[in-house]
Amino acid sequence: MRFLLRGQDQLVMMIFVVFFFVFIFSSSVSQTEWQSERKKEYQFQVDINTATVEELQTLPGIGGKLAEGIAEYRKTKGPFNDHYEIMNVKGIGVKKLNTVKPYLRDFP
Repeated sequence: MRFLLRGQDQLVMMIFVVFFFVFIFSSSVSQTEWQSERKKEYQFQVDINTATVEELQTLPGIGGKLAEGIAEYRKTKGPFNDHYEIMNVKGIGVKKLNTVKPYLRDFP
């Protein structure tokens, strides 16, 4: 039986294949570790009725403009009665609420 590659070439190809799979595996592990580290970053709770604009910006997906919108809504309409009321702020919908809800302190 004849192979297309010589013995040495087969060995080199085998080494490349092994390195390729090691690289792919290590990349997937690094991605998983990175995602778990990212989740750990937000292990806190914020009271949306008393939080400052800076504190609101620590919530995932809440930038300066949305944080200011939340603070302005609180100032004009009064404190939030439940988490769903935050969707009255322009730019916050169901998806954004579901993203930030785990980081919002429960109402008494």
